[in-house]
Amino acid sequence: MPEPDAHLGVTFDTNKLFYAVSAPARSSFIERVGQIDFSFDLVDSIARRDPDTFPRICDILSKLIRDEDVSGVRIVIPPILECWSIVPKTVYDQDDEREAHLDILMRGVDIRQMAPEWHQLSNRDFKLLSVRHKANLETFSFLMNGPVNGNLCSDFQIGEKWMQVSRYHGSFMTVSSYNGILSISSYILGKLRAATYISYEDVADLSYLWLQYSSHLPWMLGMHEQILVFGDQSGRIIENLQPYWDDSSEVIVMDSLEKMQLNSEEETYSFPLERAFPAILLSVS
Repeated sequence: MPEPDAHLGVTFDTNKLFYAVSAPARSSFIERVGQIDFSFDLVDSIARRDPDTFPRICDILSKLIRDEDVSGVRIVIPPILECWSIVPKTVYDQDDEREAHLDILMRGVDIRQMAPEWHQLSNRDFKLLSVRHKANLETFSFLMNGPVNGNLCSDFQIGEKWMQVSRYHGSFMTVSSYNGILSISSYILGKLRAATYISYEDVADLSYLWLQYSSHLPWMLGMHEQILVFGDQSGRIIENLQPYWDDSSEVIVMDSLEKMQLNSEEETYSFPLERAFPAILLSVS
């Protein structure tokens, strides 16, 4: 009996699970892309490990793994389940500074319950700190039926996956929208420059919020050769935010496999493909 050899990428938003399956033997080829609807909010269920609904997510994901003969699973962790901060490298280098900064960021959370990750930035004098709750990592371990190390991807790392697939190493910004969350990351010359996310109630509020955030984070108004837009309500996101982006930027909605530089025997989909873009990249990178 042949060993499982497919890779599964997964992302969640509101009541929808998006997934993509690829086989390493077929480079840049997507076997399948799908959407599964639920009757409850997936992120809320995962965050609370809700006893009534979370087992349903586990069952569906286990069935996907069995049916698709999957050997590896990668999942995008919703930004709302992480805390991101860019800090001077000196904070990382000194134990007492590191712990003090974590205490400020995650006030009220025991440091033993934190899982910090440090990421290199294009400016080597700084690092991006991503903090997760260990309880959430345990939850995702249940979902994956295995360890999460290396298989749980932050939204700002989608840009790294894009560079692996496209071989593009210019300056670009990713703008991904989830229900009530807008995630933004900037890359320059093949390296992550910065990342943040914005919580919002209505897309119409994002114009004001973008200006508010960019007044403290000027890279959001910086020059980017490309701006990749994906996720929920991508069209409305562009309508509200394009006036604040560099006029010379090429704005690309990642709504087709052609734009993703991938191919498949499937030609049509019953849902906006840009919502599955992170899952697709995770399945092939």
